[in-house]
Amino acid sequence: MAVLMSVPNAAAAKDVPDLGPLFDDSGPLPATVGDLAGIPDLAFTTPSGLACRKSRGKVTHSVVCAGNLVGAPAGTRSVSLVSVNADGSGPAQFLPMAPDGLLGDPAKVPSIMLAPGHKIVFWDFSPTESLVCGSPLGTELACVLQSPRESGSKSAGQAVTHGFVISAPQSEVF
Repeated sequence: MAVLMSVPNAAAAKDVPDLGPLFDDSGPLPATVGDLAGIPDLAFTTPSGLACRKSRGKVTHSVVCAGNLVGAPAGTRSVSLVSVNADGSGPAQFLPMAPDGLLGDPAKVPSIMLAPGHKIVFWDFSPTESLVCGSPLGTELACVLQSPRESGSKSAGQAVTHGFVISAPQSEVF
């Protein structure tokens, strides 16, 4: 893997990892963007102790992770990736605060361990419309949103890629 640049909030990634070949630990996937409202929240952890949650609001979906974010800028306590429906909502961001109760109530929010070499696909409608988090070898965690457009855009336009990579020696958001 190429060395990743660490920038507080970047618009484009230097090296977006290919999560396609990873072992898929996903459950049933939504068939259409309209089905996204029915996706339950999911909490997941990594062997090193990162705690993450994919959650949804009325029209938003987010992946937030907290813990030891190796290679992140000083003062970083969490990282967040947000989409509106399945559209990009701008680059992921490193944040100075970790959300309280990130994993939620285990009785209401299922939690799984994301092992190295595995991925969780939240949706995959086309090559330009997906949300996937995975742990490629040599990387703690990567979450990648592929979208045909930014939220608020009237036309499909140019596809966008947003997400984050947590990896020593440098982590990045894009």
